[in-house]
Amino acid sequence: MTDAVGLALVGTGRWGARLAEAVARSEQVKLITCFSRDGERRFSFAAQHGCRSAATFNEAIEDPAVAAVILATPNEVHADQTEACSQRGRHVFVEKPIAYSIQDAIRMDTACRSAGLTLMVGHAFRRLGSSRRVKELLAAGTLGRVVLAEANFSLPGVLNPDQWRYYRESCPGGPLMQLGIHHVDTLRYWMGPVERVQGSFARVATSAEIDDVGVAVLDFENGARGTVTGSYVSPRTFFLRLYGSEANLEYAVDMSVWPDAPKLDDHTTLTLTRKTGVSQVDFDRIDMVVEELEEFASCVRGEAEPETGAAEGTAALAVVLGALESHSTGKAVQL
Repeated sequence: MTDAVGLALVGTGRWGARLAEAVARSEQVKLITCFSRDGERRFSFAAQHGCRSAATFNEAIEDPAVAAVILATPNEVHADQTEACSQRGRHVFVEKPIAYSIQDAIRMDTACRSAGLTLMVGHAFRRLGSSRRVKELLAAGTLGRVVLAEANFSLPGVLNPDQWRYYRESCPGGPLMQLGIHHVDTLRYWMGPVERVQGSFARVATSAEIDDVGVAVLDFENGARGTVTGSYVSPRTFFLRLYGSEANLEYAVDMSVWPDAPKLDDHTTLTLTRKTGVSQVDFDRIDMVVEELEEFASCVRGEAEPETGAAEGTAALAVVLGALESHSTGKAVQL
C-alpha cells in the first residue's frame, strides 16, 4: 500500500474541521500538524484530530513529515501563504476562492509552477455523484441544447465584528464570493466558459458591513444564459436548474445536513422533466471532500493533475470579480 501523504492544515475553523474529518476517512492522506492563530483552539483541534499543534505557520509547514499544505484560511492571505509553502517545497491545496484578485491567483500559480509543485483549489461540489451524473446527461444530449441555467446557494447566519466575513474589504462579494462561486465552477464544468457577466449586490438585512445578497447574470460562450444568486439571510438553499430544448433538469439538495459533506448526495434529488412526463434520475454517491483530497494526494505523488487547479479557480474568481465590477460601473464585463 502507498504511504499516506503527510499534510499540514492551516486554519482550524468550521471548514478546517470538516477537512480534517475527511482526512481521517481516507488512507491516502494523513494529518501531521495544524496551525491557527488562536492557541486554545489550535491545541483543542490537534487533540481532537490526532495531530501536532504548531506554534507558528512556519513550524507547521516546515515539519519534515509534511509534503503538502491545506490552506483553510481567509482568502486575502492565500497568495502570501502559498508562496511561503512553495519556497519550502510544499504542495498546496487552497480552499475556494483561490484569492481575491487575479493578480494574486497568478502569483500563486507562478510560485507553484516554478517550484514544480501542485496547486489545487477546493471546488468540491462539482465532484458530487449527482453533479457527475448531470455532466453525463449533458454529454449524452438528454436535455438537448441547454439555453438557460438558474442557481442559488444561500446560508443564513450571524456575522460578528470579530469575523473576517463581517467586513466588505476582507469579504468582497459576500455570498457570491463565498457560496455562489461553487455554482459558478459547477456551471462552467457543465456548460463551458463564461464570456460576459453582469452583477448586482446589496446590503439588505444584515448588520455586517458586507453585501448580504448578490446576483450574477452569465453569458456563456455557447450562447446560453444563466443566473447565480445567493444570500446570507434566507433559509438554507442549494439548487441548480437547467432548461434545454428536449428536457429540463432540477438539481436540489436538502441543506439541512450541511456542512456534513458525506451526506449531501443522500439528500439530493435530480428531477428530469420531458414533454412525456417527470422522472427521477439515479446517481452514485460520492464523498466529495475525500475524493478531492485523494486526488490531491495523487498529484503530490506525481500520478495526476488537479481537476480544479489554478486555471479553474481563477476562471471562477474572474466571474465573481466581473460581477462586482459590473455592479460598480453599471455595465456588463467581458471576461
